[in-house]
Amino acid sequence: MTDTIPSARGGIGHVSPAIGDKLSFCFAVLGPVQVLRAGVEVDLGARQQRLILALLLANAGQPVGISTIVEVLWGERPPASAVNVVHRYVGTLRRLFEPDLPARSPGRWLLGDAAGYRMQVDPFHLDLSRWRMLADQARLDASDARWPAAMASYESALALWRGPCGGAAELAANDQLTFSAIDHECADLAREATALALRLDKTRAVLPVLRRMAEHRPLDEALQAQLVLAVSADGQQAEAIAHYQNVRRRLADELGVDPGEELREAYQQVIRQEVGTPVAPGGTGTPAPPSPSPAPRLTTVLPAQLPADLAHFTGRDEAQSRTLGLVNGHILTQASMPVLAIDGIPGIGKTSLAIHLAHQLTDAYPDGQLYVDLQGFDPEQSVLHPAEALQGFLNALGVPDADIPVSHHARSGLYRSVLSGRRILVVLDNAHSVEQVRPLLPGSPGCLALVTSRKRLTGLATAHGAHLMTLDVLSVEDARGFLASRIGAVRTSAEPAAVDEVIERCGRLPLALAVVASRALIHPNHKLNDIARELRDAQGSLDGFSTDDIDNDIRAIFSWSYRTLGAQAARMFRLLSLHPGPDTAVPAMASLAGVTLSEARLLVGELVRAGLLAERKVGRFSMHDLIRAYAQELVHRHDDEASRAEAFARLTAHYWQSAYEADRLLGPSIMLDPPEPAADVVTARLGDGIEAGSWLNAERQVLKAMVQRLIEAGDAATAWRLTVNLHFFNQREGWCHDWAATSRACLQAATAAGDDLGCAFMARSLSGAEMLLGNHESALELLDRSLQLFTAIGHCEGQALVYRNLGQVTDLQGKHQEAIGHFERAVQLMEAQGELLGQVLALGCLADAHTSLGHYDVSMDLINNALPIADALDSIHGQGFCREILAKCLQAKGDLPAARRTWDEAADIFRRSEWRMNTVSCLLHLGDTALAMGDAAGARQAWQEALDLTAHLRLPEVTELKERLGRLDLASAPVGGGR
Repeated sequence: MTDTIPSARGGIGHVSPAIGDKLSFCFAVLGPVQVLRAGVEVDLGARQQRLILALLLANAGQPVGISTIVEVLWGERPPASAVNVVHRYVGTLRRLFEPDLPARSPGRWLLGDAAGYRMQVDPFHLDLSRWRMLADQARLDASDARWPAAMASYESALALWRGPCGGAAELAANDQLTFSAIDHECADLAREATALALRLDKTRAVLPVLRRMAEHRPLDEALQAQLVLAVSADGQQAEAIAHYQNVRRRLADELGVDPGEELREAYQQVIRQEVGTPVAPGGTGTPAPPSPSPAPRLTTVLPAQLPADLAHFTGRDEAQSRTLGLVNGHILTQASMPVLAIDGIPGIGKTSLAIHLAHQLTDAYPDGQLYVDLQGFDPEQSVLHPAEALQGFLNALGVPDADIPVSHHARSGLYRSVLSGRRILVVLDNAHSVEQVRPLLPGSPGCLALVTSRKRLTGLATAHGAHLMTLDVLSVEDARGFLASRIGAVRTSAEPAAVDEVIERCGRLPLALAVVASRALIHPNHKLNDIARELRDAQGSLDGFSTDDIDNDIRAIFSWSYRTLGAQAARMFRLLSLHPGPDTAVPAMASLAGVTLSEARLLVGELVRAGLLAERKVGRFSMHDLIRAYAQELVHRHDDEASRAEAFARLTAHYWQSAYEADRLLGPSIMLDPPEPAADVVTARLGDGIEAGSWLNAERQVLKAMVQRLIEAGDAATAWRLTVNLHFFNQREGWCHDWAATSRACLQAATAAGDDLGCAFMARSLSGAEMLLGNHESALELLDRSLQLFTAIGHCEGQALVYRNLGQVTDLQGKHQEAIGHFERAVQLMEAQGELLGQVLALGCLADAHTSLGHYDVSMDLINNALPIADALDSIHGQGFCREILAKCLQAKGDLPAARRTWDEAADIFRRSEWRMNTVSCLLHLGDTALAMGDAAGARQAWQEALDLTAHLRLPEVTELKERLGRLDLASAPVGGGR
């Protein structure tokens, strides 16, 4: 990073002394995030801290929500402590800018409110604001033909650019939409500046920045085209030709496409040595008007090809708002042509939305609307070739057949020429690929292209700056509105329960809802409850959505995508219906199909591109319920029972082996032998406890469903063994209700199967959930049963753990002496087994019980015996737990400062390792200690952090924390009030 922010004429680095003395700070985000205080660069600290500041500066003056910050820092899998980490980083940034700022003061620069955080920066002290002002000035001067002044403003703006916005890529941002939008703005400005520089013969003024920007945007064809022209205009024709060839190879290697029309035309100009525009006579610096070229003969009829809009379009408010905002922004700037590509699964309503949006926007595009169905997934017709679509468009624009070239490249060029300077809206429906769409995109910034496809057309975003929008199912409220608009509010309001059931069984898929609505209209006397019953009787199959209209038959529409799959992808699609969870990851799909990880990635990509699988979260894929029902029909039709059983066995092995490894990495002592390795099974790659916890959190719902599916299949032994591997994770994360439900189901299954070992493990497991939920008597009954079974079997480790658990429950009941007896027995058994971590935890529990009886010296001796073992084992659990017990003892003795320090140490150990409930326990007691010391603010901070970690859980701790914070609010409220 440089030591200073580059200055330019009127740029961010050029600040008058009066303002500079008064404000002292300058901020830069057009490149790696940078802050100067009185000309000296400020050390902005850790990567995530810099990323937060970059995000806030990129949105300067506007609030950025906590959820947005969390998503940028961690993506779809944030740690449990994410919100608190963000608060800490923001606090550190505030202290960097204002070291003497009192605690909880709002500050001058970095402000927080209910909407999130925002940076309040004077426009003259942020490079992005200065850049936008200079860009506006350049465009204003250019519109008034003040060419030298426009060029000077362009140069000043470009001089502020140091690299991609915020250095987001180097900081490993997970969601770079904010940053990439600014990068696209910068690229637009560079292209404009280069176009003017070519006309004024001043390419050397922009060439250095243009080169650097093109390096960072290697697939931006428009930018690369300008670089080819600028390099040639600078007298380096050989380099321009070589650069074109390099870009052409990169496009072929990375996107599998040829250069577009703009880049090819730039290359042809270089070959023909036609680069540059002459300056007008008189040397005024004003570009001469371009020479007129022969134009095709056009009719005066404006194209109006849009299909009719739906009579009662409902929902999709966010998509409509986003599109209108996008279009308005482009209309104001006229910087580049906006492209919006809408994708989603079959039947999601892509075409309906695109047509509805197009009708809303017709006034903004007075020169007409073009529409074509590209037939990307129609089995009855071949995919429409771009040349054929161009023929139709040119005819609609008034070009007769005699004037239309044969070559589709030439047609595309003529098409863009005809659209130049016009405001036309183009709808490209049902596209199969980027290659099919590319020749049909207008070049004029006054036009708009709306594209729909079952595939996510990422290449359009990469090469053309397209805005991608993936449609999800309707919200429940929008689904109700959908039905009401089609069959009447009177009918829907008369049977609200039936409406809700219909919505649920349709999976909120617009096509399915439309089929049901048409059935209701055909049979006006048919009650909605009868229709709901028909769908219920179909038992999750597609029989309830059959129709005589093949264009609206759900099976047929899904089949159009299925038929595009290769044999292996089709097999994976069918087998995915055997997966019990709501979503899945690639390793699980590889195991299900019995293929390698690399093969699975290719097959998953094929399924996503066909619109049959969606990546809802990064690395997590799911099917719509009705698509799953279609896959289930196919798997029973094409795959025999043995093949299905083998696939499910591989899937079971994947989850069991992965869960076993995750549990081992989290730290507890596993008392079961590992599962036997299975052929053709891919396990999750987990490096440490944090990765193990993240994997278990991501797979939590799937693992619950797997346990239930195994029980239903009569495999109680595998079900309870898998559940044992989830015991510690559920305890650590506070998922007590899930823990109780799965353990209870497994206990019942093991009992029915006469599996005493399974009963012993599951009775103990269920007791742990009951204890944490406050059901102490139930926990004791379960522990007594578990102890009897472990004793009968001769399982000493199990007995030791049960004795420790008996001590914990009786200690919670206030029976401290009885608890000591249980703990001492647990220590003896652990010592006999050589279980060192078990000894540490049992000694800690024993010390805690002695503390409750006032035996502080005994307690301290026990802790001092346990801590060295925990340190030698490098056990997070042991180290944190021993400090918890030590803090309790110190607090009971009255040494509050030492207790507070120790609580803080313990909380930090657990926080860094993302052990949610252990962190919460420490924070709860830390707040109690702080309040006892008279520090109400410290207590509030600790309790609020704990509540943020547990607010989504239904646990006693949540109630306790809310009560404590409520008492603080009452204590701090003013007495009597005022006028």
